[in-house]
Amino acid sequence: MSDTTTSAEVNIEEIMQQIRQQILEKRLATAPDGRSPIRIAGKHLPADFYEHLYQAGLVYDQIQVPVNVSRIAVPVIGPLLQTIRHKLHELVIFYVNQLAANQIQMNHHLLQALNILAEELEKREEESGK
Repeated sequence: MSDTTTSAEVNIEEIMQQIRQQILEKRLATAPDGRSPIRIAGKHLPADFYEHLYQAGLVYDQIQVPVNVSRIAVPVIGPLLQTIRHKLHELVIFYVNQLAANQIQMNHHLLQALNILAEELEKREEESGK
């Protein structure tokens, strides 16, 4: 009975890996550079490791900050103050988004490094298991 439970768990993990990979491929099909941030595969590292890689791959590039300025209820000069605040906010967001673009590149490189490390560990485990 434990043999069927173990094989069912392995099949569930494989199915989940395939589903996650398909989700990432669909999501990255619209990416401008088409680079894949992560790969979901492996049998020797804990499943949590691949779950965290998957979650990181989904959000590594979602850092953009939107413009969000509240309305000013001052009767005469309100619209003028509102315009000034909006322009200043746009300027700040411009520089924050430049920083965010650099952070996205860093996140991508860190995920790639983790992928390479995981692949090397998987290869070594398979070679030592033979």
